[in-house]
Amino acid sequence: MGRIRNLSLRKYFFLITGIYLVIAILLSILCYNMCEKAIDEFGLYRSMDYESAKEYVESIGGGASIPFDPDIGANQIFYYTVEPWYSIVKFLRVAGPVLIVVSALLLADVTFYKRKLKRPIGVLIHSTQQIQNQTLDFQMPDCGSDELGQLCSAFETMRQSLLESNRELWRQTEERKRLNAAFSHDLRNPLAVLKGSAKLAKRCVDGENINTPQLMDNLNRIEAYTKRIEQYVETMSSVQRLEQVQPEKTTIDIASLSSNLNSALLFAAEESGKQLVFHGCNDTGTIAIDKGMLFQVAENLTTNALRSARQTVSITLSIVDGLTLEVSDDGDGFPAELLKKGIHPFQKHADEPEHFGMGLYICKLLCEKQGGYLLIENHKNGAKATAFFKF
Repeated sequence: MGRIRNLSLRKYFFLITGIYLVIAILLSILCYNMCEKAIDEFGLYRSMDYESAKEYVESIGGGASIPFDPDIGANQIFYYTVEPWYSIVKFLRVAGPVLIVVSALLLADVTFYKRKLKRPIGVLIHSTQQIQNQTLDFQMPDCGSDELGQLCSAFETMRQSLLESNRELWRQTEERKRLNAAFSHDLRNPLAVLKGSAKLAKRCVDGENINTPQLMDNLNRIEAYTKRIEQYVETMSSVQRLEQVQPEKTTIDIASLSSNLNSALLFAAEESGKQLVFHGCNDTGTIAIDKGMLFQVAENLTTNALRSARQTVSITLSIVDGLTLEVSDDGDGFPAELLKKGIHPFQKHADEPEHFGMGLYICKLLCEKQGGYLLIENHKNGAKATAFFKF
């Protein structure tokens, strides 16, 4: 049965028409035979001999006469019909087969429509309406392997392509939104440093005394952070997705890295008015790491900690199978919802509109880019974030 249903439209049409015609012919023969049998059974077409006919005519009177053929004589046979029944049955004997054949063809057409056309056409109309209503999250049912079934399959393939295209556009929109937020977030820290350095540079030239070493230190810091902003702009302009940023590891002296990181973070703490305690690394030698990513993670974690801390932020740098940076504060700790659901973009934990909820997500992503991880937890005195970078 399934094999017959999967025939092409043309083959199925000729098959179903042939079957109904064969049935119609058989029923027509049956109808004809039944009419013939009815004529014989009920005596609608009768005969009588000469003597019986003569007596019948004489009984009805009216001057009727029976013709007599001398060659046949008394053996002549007369035929007559019982009306109107004979005429009705005779009509049915001819009209019945014609009506049966016409009805069979009509039934074949109806069967062909219901079996092969109705469901696929209904599915196509419904799917077209869904697409017109911008609804693509549906699935077209299987409509067989004939021409209309193939059309439905092609329509389903088109629907899936449209759905994937819409999802890709939505994902790109979200990525662009995330990228813009990350861009704004990462520019905030260098700009703050530049503003602070400019203020300190002004102080160095106030009055008649000029503190040349301090002035040069501030100018060097302004130059370094200006380059970082330039790098941010170039990086964010060249990538389509935040996840496409790749680390560029360079060999760095551990002692120099610890000292530079201490200076950068202590400077960031001066603007907050809170105490920052830095525990550097006393190891010697060199490591291969992306310094820009490390400083970006350290500054983001430190900024968050300074914003949440009551008085003190503690930072510890260590080298054990990789570089570990621990940032602790004495604030209220991370929200329980954040610890439960994990770190995701645009998770705002403050009512300040200038924060996009991207800091921890950026740190997590950058750590993972270098084969590491970001772990957040609460301790008895506040919050703690641990960033690990693999060499």
